[in-house]
Amino acid sequence: MTRDHEERLLAFSAAQSRHFREEEWARLAESDVVSREEVAATALFLAGGYWYGHKDALFRVAERLCPGAVGKFSERARAVEFNCSRFDHMLKTRIAHESRHP
Repeated sequence: MTRDHEERLLAFSAAQSRHFREEEWARLAESDVVSREEVAATALFLAGGYWYGHKDALFRVAERLCPGAVGKFSERARAVEFNCSRFDHMLKTRIAHESRHP
């Protein structure tokens, strides 16, 4: 995953944390901005965490984008070079900052 793609997914995920809309995840995956696999990996990552919420919807997103993806986050993360700790830290920081400065 390029830094550009990571940045797009961070911005999108932060916005979705405030106003979650499952169909927007599919739209992002259909755009040429990031790949379906990157969106699916991001959805799986966030679904697996306790703090983001929307677990069931995120699992549906991942399954819709990449059938058979649920339960295989490690494989998806490796395939798209998803840096879990970096993404987690950056997203939490972004959400906290944006909640203080709307």
